[in-house]
Amino acid sequence: MTHVIPSQRFDGQQELLPALSAVVHRSSEVRRYAEQPDPQQQRISYYQWVPLILIFQGVLSFVPCQLWRFLNRRSGINLSTLMDAAHVSSEASYLEIREKAIRYIVNQMDRYLLAQRDYRTGCCVRIKHFIAKVCCVIGGRLYGNYLISAYLMIKGIYVINAVGQLFLLDALLVNDYHLYGAYIVERLLRGQDWTQSERFPRVTLCEFEIRRQSRLHNYVVQCTLTINLFNEKIFLFVWFWFVALALVSIINFFQWLFRALYWPGQVQYVRKQLRAFDTTQREPGILAKFTENYLRRDGMFIVRLIGMNMGEVVAGEVLCGLWNNYSPERRLIAEKPGRKQLGAGARQNGGGRRMEIV
Repeated sequence: MTHVIPSQRFDGQQELLPALSAVVHRSSEVRRYAEQPDPQQQRISYYQWVPLILIFQGVLSFVPCQLWRFLNRRSGINLSTLMDAAHVSSEASYLEIREKAIRYIVNQMDRYLLAQRDYRTGCCVRIKHFIAKVCCVIGGRLYGNYLISAYLMIKGIYVINAVGQLFLLDALLVNDYHLYGAYIVERLLRGQDWTQSERFPRVTLCEFEIRRQSRLHNYVVQCTLTINLFNEKIFLFVWFWFVALALVSIINFFQWLFRALYWPGQVQYVRKQLRAFDTTQREPGILAKFTENYLRRDGMFIVRLIGMNMGEVVAGEVLCGLWNNYSPERRLIAEKPGRKQLGAGARQNGGGRRMEIV
C-alpha cells in the first residue's frame, strides 16, 4: 500500500485518508518529488506497467532463437538431429553404438555437401563460386555459405536486440536508462550512495481530485513509492545483463567471422583433427581442396559446432569419416562442378562407398 503524507491539512482528513491511499496507489499521474509542485516537472507512470514491460522484453529476447530455427529448417539439413546423434556418440558405452552414430552424421553431412551445389556451368557460375569463397555472406545453400551467413546474421540480431532494448527502456521508463548502470558504477567508485536515484524515485508528489459537495478539490501530496525499491534492483540487473549479452555476442560474432573468412585457419583445424586419429602425412594441396571445395564453410561450421557442443573427439571422428568418403569421384564433383561430372561420378561410384571409422 502506498503511504500518503499530506502537504496540508483539510477538513475530514482522517475520513479521507484510506480513500486517498487507494487513489494514489492506482494513479498514473505521479510526478518526481520537489520542494514545490511544478506543472513542468516530468511525470512518471511506468511503475504500474513493469510486469508487462518485462514480459515484452522476454518476448523480444526469444525472437532471434525462433528466427534461427526457421532458417535452420530451410537449410536442407537438420542440425538438431545431428547434435542428438553427436550426443549419443559422446555418451555411448559400446563401440557399435558410437560407430553407428558417427556413420549417421557422416552420411547426412556427405549427402548435404554434395546435394547443395550449383551444378550449372558457365562464366557467371564460376564467378559466383569465387565470390562465395572469398565472402561468407554472399552465396547461399548452393555455394556453401547458407548456415554460416544465417548464424552470423542471428549473432548480429542478438547484438541489436540487446542494445536496442536498452534504448527502448528509455522511452518506456522516461529517463536515460541506457546510462543507468554506468551511473551506478560511477557513484560506487566515488563512495556515494547509489540507492538514491532520480530514475526510480521513492518519494514523489501525487496529484488527485476529490469531489466534496458537488465541487472538485485538487490536492498534491507527498507519496512513497515502495515498489521502486524492487524496480530499481530489477532494472539494474537487466541493464548489466543486456550489456554483458551485447559484449559476449559481439566477441562471438567476430570470432565466427574470422573463422569463416580465414581459410588457412580452417585447413589447419582439419589437419589437427585428422592427425589426432591418423598420423599419415597428407598432401597440403589435397587437404586444402577437401576443406575449401568439399566441406566449404557450411561443412566446417557443422563440424565446429559439434566440437564446441559435444567435444573435439566427436568432431575429429566426423572429419575422419568425411575424409574417408572423399573419393576421387567426390573430388571431381567438388573441384569441377557440373552436371556431366555429377553423372559420371555417380556411374563410377556405383552403389556408393561405405564410411570407415579411423
